[in-house]
Amino acid sequence: MGFIQVAAAQSRLKGLLLSQKLVVNRIIAGGLIAPGAIIFFTWNHYNPVGIIEGSQQAGLFSLATLAAIGVTAILGSVLNHFRLKPSTPPAACIEALKDRTFFQAILGRLPWKR
Repeated sequence: MGFIQVAAAQSRLKGLLLSQKLVVNRIIAGGLIAPGAIIFFTWNHYNPVGIIEGSQQAGLFSLATLAAIGVTAILGSVLNHFRLKPSTPPAACIEALKDRTFFQAILGRLPWKR
């Protein structure tokens, strides 16, 4: 989730940011990245090698990635819902997240309007 925040801040995707202040958002991202990096680099020191097989590791990585994307989309939409009020039709692809949340972009692309 931290790397998603770094990428969103760098790309100015306001709909995914957890904080609209870039410095605060980068501090949040660092706080999310640091524990994972510490665990990654010290895992073999505290656990026997081979405790997780390759297929298990791939599955856990896929689930963690999906969870990070989902949590980022939900939190970004909840935190930015009232702040981002788009007045133009959504742009194509990921560019839509520069001025609207994930769920605002999805709803804006549907053929029916509220």
